[in-house]
Amino acid sequence: MEQENLVRARSHEQKLQRRADILDAARELYLEGDGTLPSAAEVARKANLAKGTLYLYFSSKESLFLEVLRHFQKGWFENNLDIIDQEALRRPEDRDSTRVARQFVDYLVKNEKFLYLASLSQGVLESGSDDEMVVGQRRFLASMVKRTADALAELYEITPDEANKLMRSSYALVIGLWQMSQLPDRVKKLMEQNALNNLIIDFAEAAEEAVVSYWRVVAPGMKCREMMRRANENMTVK
Repeated sequence: MEQENLVRARSHEQKLQRRADILDAARELYLEGDGTLPSAAEVARKANLAKGTLYLYFSSKESLFLEVLRHFQKGWFENNLDIIDQEALRRPEDRDSTRVARQFVDYLVKNEKFLYLASLSQGVLESGSDDEMVVGQRRFLASMVKRTADALAELYEITPDEANKLMRSSYALVIGLWQMSQLPDRVKKLMEQNALNNLIIDFAEAAEEAVVSYWRVVAPGMKCREMMRRANENMTVK
């Protein structure tokens, strides 16, 4: 164990750095592993800390990994905002909300460990976390959804409330389909042997189809605001 990490963090900056070190260690171990959550002892060793020190910064292992989940969610929402920005650079007539929906989903499909943590968030991570951590996580998620929804409402003919619902439900659809697609090898083999292949979900295909279809139903066409403005102007002139 490195000597400098045996010294108690006293200043606010030192405590923030110690907390960041713990989060980095937890995230690295999780990404290096097979998808299961590392133990608190493993994280402490990775961060060169005593296990008891970890609990000075996080009330439980679940609270720690709820914070790791926030890191993954932040990456997804930042990716979504980048996609919206790129779409805004296109000519109004070339903008395609279906393309945006597919790109939103594609990021999640390529990050299965993010999906695993997200699937644990309510049943495991939040249940084992203190109230302050749970409320903080929910507020963070709400703020990220709002930012994305506001950006969509700026680009397309859709209200912020409709866009908010679109983002919340799309995320829930993907998480639910991922959970249903995660069959143990034994169960999958039994299904194949008993002609139940139609119940085996191709996650990537099903997630894209579900989200794109949902967008088309909830916000049909999702016309670009600029195109709508031009159409209204033309109607006024006529």
